[in-house]
Amino acid sequence: MKFIGITQRLLENTSYYEVREALSVEWGEFFKEHLQGFLPLPLSYAIPFGTYAESLGESLSGVILSGGNDLNSLNPNPLSAMRDEYEVQILTHCLQYNLPLLGICRGAQMIAHYFGAKLEFLSGHIGNHQVFDVRNKEKFEVNSFHNYGIRDLGDCLEALVKSEDCSVEAFKTKHKPIFALMWHIERKNGMEKDRIFQEWLEAIGSVNRVESSC
Repeated sequence: MKFIGITQRLLENTSYYEVREALSVEWGEFFKEHLQGFLPLPLSYAIPFGTYAESLGESLSGVILSGGNDLNSLNPNPLSAMRDEYEVQILTHCLQYNLPLLGICRGAQMIAHYFGAKLEFLSGHIGNHQVFDVRNKEKFEVNSFHNYGIRDLGDCLEALVKSEDCSVEAFKTKHKPIFALMWHIERKNGMEKDRIFQEWLEAIGSVNRVESSC
């Protein structure tokens, strides 16, 4: 069986103190419909990512950085800092070993931040809105649930989709199988345009899983 690791939200319980890891049930439905042949592997922040990678080897086919929580640089708090630190581990491993990675919303922001992109507060990004494919100028609508967006990408990244305010809605790295989307593919209308997701799936089947330099 092949697995795709997926990071979880970090939540603080309000009735009594307890930090919880959580993953929307929508992700289970998404795997059942769009990722047949793979099982989701929710990643625990208490276990170093390298332990998962070493234990599963080639059975770990890729990783998804899911949504939820702001980046600590945008909204400092202990849970965001914990998540940032863990996802940096994942990014570093994926770059080193050519492991396909997909960032969704917060995950896309994390990848952008890792590569030195500029993020800022944006209005009008809660609810469905129009975007366009940079390569063919085709317009389509995406769901949207973020307050912070990506304005300028670093040199290692290439924009794929932008919104009407010219913020970046999807991008990829130029030389590694790493893709990122600011909309939620697991939610309603998230797969209206799935070309980028399909490119990521193709990378899972075609990349050479050997250690390489960035």
